[in-house]
Amino acid sequence: MHSVMPFTRQPAAVDLCDVVLGREGWRAYLGALLSAAPRYGVVFAARFAALSDRSPRQIRAALAEDLDAAIDDLAAVAARAFDPEARVAELEDNDIVQVIHGGPWPCEGGTTNDHVAGIARLSDRFVPWAGVSLADPDAAVAEATRAVDELGMTGLSVIPFLDGVDPGDPALDGLWALAVDRDLPVWIHSGQSFSSSPMTISSPQVIDALAIRHPRLRIVLGHGGWPWVLDAVALLQRHPHVYLEFSSHHPRTMAAAGSGWEPLFLHGSRSVRDRVLFGSTSWTHGQGPAAVVASAALLPITAEVREAWLSGNAARLLARDLEAAG
Repeated sequence: MHSVMPFTRQPAAVDLCDVVLGREGWRAYLGALLSAAPRYGVVFAARFAALSDRSPRQIRAALAEDLDAAIDDLAAVAARAFDPEARVAELEDNDIVQVIHGGPWPCEGGTTNDHVAGIARLSDRFVPWAGVSLADPDAAVAEATRAVDELGMTGLSVIPFLDGVDPGDPALDGLWALAVDRDLPVWIHSGQSFSSSPMTISSPQVIDALAIRHPRLRIVLGHGGWPWVLDAVALLQRHPHVYLEFSSHHPRTMAAAGSGWEPLFLHGSRSVRDRVLFGSTSWTHGQGPAAVVASAALLPITAEVREAWLSGNAARLLARDLEAAG
């Protein structure tokens, strides 16, 4: 392990969602995302432009002209800007633990899960969760089992809009039964996407049906369910094993008037206070997780609630991982 400072069982912050990859991992991740949902290249063109001294127009033009070549180039840009070794140092300096997400996409002779598991071995500040595709239920069970038993991953991650599959489909019952039996939390993209799949495939109502069908399944709503934040809050009130994290939404924007996050600040300080979690997906903000953690001070919540969101709630969810790391 890389760790150079004592690890605390409850760190200053636990980040439930980030992408930490080397070049080949970025190529696999961006390839899957931009092939299935090319509009993400438009949405994040300015972010990649800032990292590569090009204009957003040039990034968009490159993606339109030769998608594969552009993905290869952007993977190199991202790998330089978000180096895993530098990330370890940042996490240690700021006492942060990160859940880093893999995927089922081919990468370096294995899958992106193999790649992420390798990065996780750099430091006990990383908690690796395995990404699986909902498009093939049997393959999803096989990859989840392999990732847990062989790679040491301790949670699952799914993106329904990439697969075009409702996670509540009964064909997936075997996957969710495995997660319950193996005590694996499941992160599910929830909320807006820029794919051609209907937005409702990632709505809290979809998760409600899944939680009714599998009441013991521990579910984390990735990205907070925005713009259906009030529905997401109601979902947490209905199901005691459903959590919410708000990665890819910067606290500065969340705190702005009219952002749509107001129901979370109200009910997340009261009835569902113990199941709101911090998340960054820091690359989407063009800054490291420490800066996103610091910006949580802007949220209109008390210091006590902020501590619960940043670390206390996640420490309970990830108790097994943190105890093993300590």
